[in-house]
Amino acid sequence: MNDDRSQAYTLEGFIGSILLLTAILFAFQSVVILPTTSGSVSLDIQEQLRTSANDIMIISADDGDLSCHVRYWNNTSQPYFVEGQSEDRGYGVDPPPNVTTCDADGTQFGSMLNETFGEQEQEYNIVVSYRNGSSTDEVAMVNRGSPNAPAVSTTYTVTLYDDQRIIGTRCHPDCPTLGDAYDDDSVFFPIPEADEFEDSPIYNVVVIRVVVW
Repeated sequence: MNDDRSQAYTLEGFIGSILLLTAILFAFQSVVILPTTSGSVSLDIQEQLRTSANDIMIISADDGDLSCHVRYWNNTSQPYFVEGQSEDRGYGVDPPPNVTTCDADGTQFGSMLNETFGEQEQEYNIVVSYRNGSSTDEVAMVNRGSPNAPAVSTTYTVTLYDDQRIIGTRCHPDCPTLGDAYDDDSVFFPIPEADEFEDSPIYNVVVIRVVVW
């Protein structure tokens, strides 16, 4: 009788151990790893974000959208992008607008960013850096705050030329060229003519950086 009872206790303990181990394994398999969770999956997701942002910039550059957005500027006393909010925040949390003064079909840069990141509840900032004498300055195009998770970034270089025009709506289609705007004190455009390009048709070289988190 005692032997049977001991065997029963042993069997109950063995079954209980199996059930506990099964529960632990099920719990581990049920964990959802998010982009902010450390581990190899997080690195994969970050690389996907970087690739998506880079693809958007390449497509936009090929269509001329990136140059258009850099030149979509209030050439008046309001020192920020047309339809923007302020000098230090650019468009704020909004994506870059659809610019039709540069292309009749409009630019797709902002809409692609919004569809790829905004609708997926992922944040992004856009910063435009440019040469200013011996230093580099920058202006915000989109500012959605500081990254609160591991962020990724990608950049694209855009060349501006002397004969290209500011394309703000206030002066279209007679907006001044970048070369003329630089020499006109009544026109405000934040990006100056780079010293090394004074004797060439190049006005400046800017770097657009997209930061995603």
